[in-house]
Amino acid sequence: MSTTSRHDYNSPDVWVRAINKIFNNNTPFRIGAFIVPDSLRDSKLEAYFPQVVGLGPLHHSRLKVQLMHMHIYKLGVVRKIHHKFGQNSFGEFVRELRRVVPSVRECYPRHLDAHDFHISYIMAIDGLFLLVLLLHDYGIRNESNDGILQNIDTSDILGGLVKNEGTREGILRDTMMLENQIPMLVLDYISRTKLTYAIVGGSIENLLPQMLLGYCKALSPLDVLEDYPASIALKHAHLLEFLYHLIMLTEPPKPPQEDFDAEQEYGGRPGGPPEEEYDGGVSVNVMMALPDLLSLAELLKGLVELPWSKLFNPSDKAPVEKEILIPTASKLCSVGVQFVRTNHVTATEFEVEGDPVSFKLPFIKLNANTEVIIRNLVAYEQISKLESESLVLTRFFEMMNGIIETEEDVKVLKYHGILRIESMKDDEVVKIFSGMSKSVRLANPPNIDKAIEEANKYYNGQLDVMIRKFIKKCLSPSRNIIRKFWAAFVLIILAYEVYCSVYGCASKCKKSN
Repeated sequence: MSTTSRHDYNSPDVWVRAINKIFNNNTPFRIGAFIVPDSLRDSKLEAYFPQVVGLGPLHHSRLKVQLMHMHIYKLGVVRKIHHKFGQNSFGEFVRELRRVVPSVRECYPRHLDAHDFHISYIMAIDGLFLLVLLLHDYGIRNESNDGILQNIDTSDILGGLVKNEGTREGILRDTMMLENQIPMLVLDYISRTKLTYAIVGGSIENLLPQMLLGYCKALSPLDVLEDYPASIALKHAHLLEFLYHLIMLTEPPKPPQEDFDAEQEYGGRPGGPPEEEYDGGVSVNVMMALPDLLSLAELLKGLVELPWSKLFNPSDKAPVEKEILIPTASKLCSVGVQFVRTNHVTATEFEVEGDPVSFKLPFIKLNANTEVIIRNLVAYEQISKLESESLVLTRFFEMMNGIIETEEDVKVLKYHGILRIESMKDDEVVKIFSGMSKSVRLANPPNIDKAIEEANKYYNGQLDVMIRKFIKKCLSPSRNIIRKFWAAFVLIILAYEVYCSVYGCASKCKKSN
């Protein structure tokens, strides 16, 4: 058997070894979350599929017309950074990177049909490209990086990317899409093999985690944990997972006891209302003899085609109003609720005992990247958490969907310091939250559910709110009666017109005169 086939993952021997490794390895077994559920993807496809640059084995080869130019540009960037970083050929670098391919395959719940060399090339190209973005972003936002890396000008390598704001923002959004992630172990391996010689001062072990932290902090819509152990940062599956934990953790996790061993680590149709059907089962009692059978057939046909179901179908009801999860920000403000900024999503709370009554919400930064990042964070949470675990972030944004319905709600939250909007209009913010899809399962985070319950209880307990709801409830049956009466009246008129079209009522009236 040739060397190529011996290392082919599709080989039965390799598959058996992979299964044995899972059962013989005592370390915790987990699959990285890389695939977006169909229920979420269908809600807004462009929020989950890369629009500018495809990264990783799932989208690297999506070379449609709109991505072809960027793919060629990406190859140019990688060629420049490779010449800066290493003296060996790119083929040698790909062969070195092939050692992590088995670990890369284990990250994906879906089998990767590509050959090991193909995956190595994908990881080499896309990993180096992402590393350049991290280096550029880290150099701009962190002055402590001055002097650490020598002879590397990322602005020159990236070319016009840093000057074209639209393209740059599009790439930043794409790097935070769940299916467009590069496994963290690939970034770690590349940084260790490529950046070591370029380090002038500082530690190679801390450089990548610092870059990741700066990158996530710049793009995160919520506040993130500042002090995160470098040794743990690289244990996450990918960049989006790292951002999720930076948002959700309230205090830094404890570093692992064992030292990091690189050799051991790398060993090896949209839903809509159904079309309405008309009920054709209408019996007609003929009260008088009709001599012309053809006229009778035309009359019956015309009467049957009338929309009788609109009047007599018991399942036909008034349009169902949108389920109200929580009163909007403007409604809560109208009954004296004050919104107070808190430092964490898990600190969301509705306090009735204070004066004034306060609703504590975390600070949210909104810009052109926010919707894509939020949607993919929610997608990651929903597929990575066990059924017994709460979906805190998912439920929080479901709550925000209810709080923000109009531009007035946005103005209220901006005034109280909850929202900070960058280069967006208020109506665009409304669309971001109104477009959020519901969870694929119950979220059940106790603190947010309690805040929702307390907010509803307080708002519905106000006298003026109770009066308005009572009046609306009393008027609702009368509106239904009026609607039925009007429908009956219209049907009578239509039936009369059908009868006259067959027998000519106007002509008979003239003859009688």
